[in-house]
Amino acid sequence: MAQMELISTLEYGKRLDNIKELTNNHVLHIFDFFDQQYLDQILKKGTPGAIVSDAYLMKPPYSNTIPFYGLPIWIAEDTLKIIDGYKFDSNMSTTNCFNFMINMKRINRFLCIKLVENFKLSNFDYTWPAIDQNFDMSYILDEITSLGDQNPLDQATQAFMLSPIKLQKRFIEFKGEVKFDRTSMAQGAGVANYGGNSWAWRNGLDKMFSSSAISLITESGETSKAAGFTEKTIFSVLGLTFPIWVGGYNQATEWKDIGFDVFDDIIDHSYQSYDTLIERCYYAFANNLDLLSNKDKSAKLRLSCHDRLLKNRELLLNNHLTTIVNNKTSAWPQELQSCVPELLKLTTEAWREKEII
Repeated sequence: MAQMELISTLEYGKRLDNIKELTNNHVLHIFDFFDQQYLDQILKKGTPGAIVSDAYLMKPPYSNTIPFYGLPIWIAEDTLKIIDGYKFDSNMSTTNCFNFMINMKRINRFLCIKLVENFKLSNFDYTWPAIDQNFDMSYILDEITSLGDQNPLDQATQAFMLSPIKLQKRFIEFKGEVKFDRTSMAQGAGVANYGGNSWAWRNGLDKMFSSSAISLITESGETSKAAGFTEKTIFSVLGLTFPIWVGGYNQATEWKDIGFDVFDDIIDHSYQSYDTLIERCYYAFANNLDLLSNKDKSAKLRLSCHDRLLKNRELLLNNHLTTIVNNKTSAWPQELQSCVPELLKLTTEAWREKEII
């Protein structure tokens, strides 16, 4: 096959009507996280020979039979910014069972907070701006209906999950200049002026993660059955915590596949393979409830895994994610190789400007 031409959504932003006709000779690069509706819009232009994602590692089911290549470019770039000049401590002191950090409004994040409340968990630390305590639960109600007798929520729990969040605001306030255009966040999706991931880590998140045994990670895929990673996963590793991806699909498997310890001898990650979002969220809690509610047990387990947790962190500090990007692209079919320099240039520059998702 002849060399292929790269077509990137970065060149068009959201103006997908400007994308020219796609053929088998094109490599379609989709910037950031995406869903089926967005992909369907693009594929009205034709069928590319391959799809490349800089956010998802695992092929989404809605990419159909088109060859898919996922790269951790976003987190590779963000990790470099977060760790630059920061002095890490190998000591551990556990004062909280778990933590979570939430800014942008997404359904899996709403469910995470509601499940913390539902299970009456009390020993945790968090950040959440409390911009909106409500969420449209139509999608979850449809899932509950489709599950029938397999629905894990009884009637009382269902009613509780539909009620507003009661958890109080707790957020690290940043008073400086906003450097990036975050129009969607200004419309109520989250706090635009939050300082960026590197600033937030250095001004409180480092202490929150480092003092917790477990991190409840609510990544950006929402309802998608695909695995992608952001600073939330990175913070868990840097803070030496056990990860639980609330709502994520096969995220533990994908993180393990690129070389990280997911502590599956301690954390029950079976939640990750359920078909519905409500099941993946619910069982992330239900299957690990003892660890999420017993600080002494979680702290002892964390201490016993000190060397394993440090090894995970060392991978990040030694630029492991960039190595993964290079290894993956070097193994691509020959006809895709000519697209790699342009792809990496486009995506690394873009992700250096973008922060929160």
